[in-house]
Amino acid sequence: MRRLDRYIAKTVFGGALAGLFVIVSLSFVFEFIDEADDIGRGGYDLASAMLVVALSMVQRAYEAFPMATLIGALVSLGALAARSELTVMRAVGMSVGQIARAVVAAGVLLALLAAALGEWVAPPANQLAQAVRAEAAGGGVGAVGGGFWARDGDYRLRVEQVVRPDLLAGVRAYELRDNRLQRIIEASQARFVQGRWQLSGTSVTDLGPAGVVVSSGQSLAIGGELQPATLEVVVQSPETLSGRELRRYIGYLEGNDLDSGRYRLALWVKLATPLATIVMLLLTVPLVFGSQRGAGVGQQIFLGVLIGLAFFLLNRFLGNAGLVYGLPPSFSALAPTLVFFVIALLALRRMR
Repeated sequence: MRRLDRYIAKTVFGGALAGLFVIVSLSFVFEFIDEADDIGRGGYDLASAMLVVALSMVQRAYEAFPMATLIGALVSLGALAARSELTVMRAVGMSVGQIARAVVAAGVLLALLAAALGEWVAPPANQLAQAVRAEAAGGGVGAVGGGFWARDGDYRLRVEQVVRPDLLAGVRAYELRDNRLQRIIEASQARFVQGRWQLSGTSVTDLGPAGVVVSSGQSLAIGGELQPATLEVVVQSPETLSGRELRRYIGYLEGNDLDSGRYRLALWVKLATPLATIVMLLLTVPLVFGSQRGAGVGQQIFLGVLIGLAFFLLNRFLGNAGLVYGLPPSFSALAPTLVFFVIALLALRRMR
């Protein structure tokens, strides 16, 4: 039985990765077609566009994990059923529950892979993609790590966090005139108001002829050439951040009485994605046993796409509804997974 468990888990795992590869390949083609419209603007050439799209595919792979595992597992288990291998397993005493256990074991491995991808691989890949796009497109903005450098007239800005294009956190401004450093301004945040960046929570270090003078607490208005629209190229959506970055953003927003709903929802979605991967795999067992033995691969893929699309739409609907109507982010993120988990359990009980 252990050998059969490993065989089923290996087959499901390989099928899920194959499904993920197909979905990501299709996403690459469509996104590259969309990205091709920007080729030729500034220094944004074909090589830059291909690199940006390739890096963004890591995030697409993470987002597609539940649907990809569902389709891949349906095809692989359907192939076992078509070759009567599942029938033979049942004949030698393997129950549906044992087969489901082997499928869930593969799902746990895939869930861990999805979690690692979303936490440690996708966020830096997205940041690098934005850095390539920003530097190639020009505009005086260069993304570095979690923040970015920018030029605004006589000021060189180092920004730690972009809350919104018109709201920056952790700002350090270097004022240069005639290639000489005049002031260093550190601010907790900067808001774009009436064409200028209004700094609050400042600490100013003046480097004048009389020496170094440090003052704090004053509100300053600087720059204005750097527009919020320019910062769109370095602003990361909550969905592309790691869990650690999301928690930091949430702490900052709530500490400054700002709305953190989108970021809290993104954090719960990040927690729900690995669970959804396992649930989608569990759902394949009753689907395969409930279908006819001779069901073709096309039918299995079509069924998987329908279920995956239903999960995606329910997930998106509850997420948007939660933000509009103030639903708890945990409910909006976990409800679709729980609904499909209950459906899978009911379907498995009917088979026994």
